[in-house]
Amino acid sequence: MDLRALEYTRAHYDKHSNQFENTKEALQARAQGPGAPLKKFHNTIKRRLIERFATGAGCLLDLACGRGGDIWKWIDAGISEVKGLDLSPGEIEEARKRFSEAAEKRPDMSLDYQFEDTPLLGVQEWREPRQYDVVTCMFAIHYFFVTEAALKQFLHNVSINLKDGGYFIGTVPDGKRVNECIKQSKKYQSPMLTIEAHWKGMPEVFGSPYICAIGDTVTGGEKGTQGSYEYLVYTNVLAGVAAQYGLKPVLQYDDADLDHMFEREDAGKPLKHFAPYFPKSDPSLAQASKLFAAFVFQKTSGTPAPPRAMGAAASAPPAAAAGGKRKADGGGEAPRPMQRRRPGLLKAPAAGGATQQQQEQQPQPAAGEQQQQQVAHEQQQAGGEPQAAESAPEAAAAAAAAEEPAAAAAAEDEQAAADGGS
Repeated sequence: MDLRALEYTRAHYDKHSNQFENTKEALQARAQGPGAPLKKFHNTIKRRLIERFATGAGCLLDLACGRGGDIWKWIDAGISEVKGLDLSPGEIEEARKRFSEAAEKRPDMSLDYQFEDTPLLGVQEWREPRQYDVVTCMFAIHYFFVTEAALKQFLHNVSINLKDGGYFIGTVPDGKRVNECIKQSKKYQSPMLTIEAHWKGMPEVFGSPYICAIGDTVTGGEKGTQGSYEYLVYTNVLAGVAAQYGLKPVLQYDDADLDHMFEREDAGKPLKHFAPYFPKSDPSLAQASKLFAAFVFQKTSGTPAPPRAMGAAASAPPAAAAGGKRKADGGGEAPRPMQRRRPGLLKAPAAGGATQQQQEQQPQPAAGEQQQQQVAHEQQQAGGEPQAAESAPEAAAAAAAAEEPAAAAAAEDEQAAADGGS
C-alpha cells in the first residue's frame, strides 16, 4: 500500500479518537450536531445488516473496527465472540474503553472480545488461529482500493478468515457517484459535504484518491487533516475481485426493514444504495448519505454453514485467548436478545464456487478482470448529475425506528452520538 496514504489515514483517525472522557460526554457534545440524523440512519442500517446476517453467530471478525461503534449491535445480536482490527492505535484504545462501559451497563451480557491495531490487512497475509462465521468491514473497504494488490490482499485475508458459507458484510461509498459530484470542477462543496479530487487526469480503477469530509462525522477534518483520504470504488471491480476469492454477492436480503432503507432500483444488485430521509436537515446531508451503499458476500466454497437459529448453539466457539478477553460478570448467562430475531443465513447458493486452494492463492490478473476494469472506466466517464435516491417514506422510517427495543434503542442513540463515523 501507499505508506504516505496509510500514515495520513492513521493520523486522521488517531486525532478523532479519545476526544471525550466517556460515552456520556460524547453524547452531550454531539447528540444535537447537524450530522446526527445521518449517523443514526447509518447506524440503523448497520444494525439491521448485523441482525439479518449475524444474529446468534458464534464469532465475528470486524476489519477496520474503529472505535467500536458496533459494540451494542454485536451484544443485541447475541454474538458470542468478536475480534476487531484497525490501523489506528487511538481508535483501538477507545474501542476497549467503550466495551468496558458497555459491560458496566449490561452486567448480564456475555461477550468475549479482543481489539488489536495493525496496518497489515492490505499489505500481507493476516491469518487468524480460527475462521469466523461473519466478517464485517463498515465504511472502510475503499481505503484498500489504493492499489489492485492492496485490494486483493485484503479480500484474500477476508476469505481465509471466513468459514465456508459465512458472510462478509460491509458498507462503502460508490465511486461512480463520488466521481459524478466532482468530475466537472474536481471539487464539490456544500454545507455538510465536501469532496475534492486528488488524482491527475482521468480517474483510474485503482489509486484514484479524493478527500471526503462530511460535517460532524469522523470523516471531517480534525487538527491538521483536511478530511478522510479515500479511493474510488467501482461495483463491478469489487464484485469481480471478490469472486476470485470465493466471495459471491448476495443479491436479495429478504428483509423488509432493510429494503425500505435502500433504493428500490437496487433490488437484485450487489450494492444497495442508501435512501435517507432527513426532512429537517440541510439537503446536502441526505446527498452525502446517498453516496453510500451496503454489500453482502457469501463464501461459496465447501459446504455452507447451517442457519444461525439452528447452528449457533452447536457451534459456540471456545473462549478467546487470555489478555485480549473481557467477559462481564454473570458467567455463562446469554446476552439479552432483541425482541425480533431472524435466521442468520439465506438459502445456500448453488455449488460451483472456488476451491479452498484457489482462495488462498493470489491470482494473476485475468482477461475477465481487465474487462471489468474497462467497464468501470466507461462508468466513471458517464455524464449527468449524481443519481437521486428515491427517499424512503417517512412512515416507513418511523415504523422501523419504533421496532427497536427500548433499551437497545436508547443505547444505540448514545452510541451513534458518540460515533463520529459515517
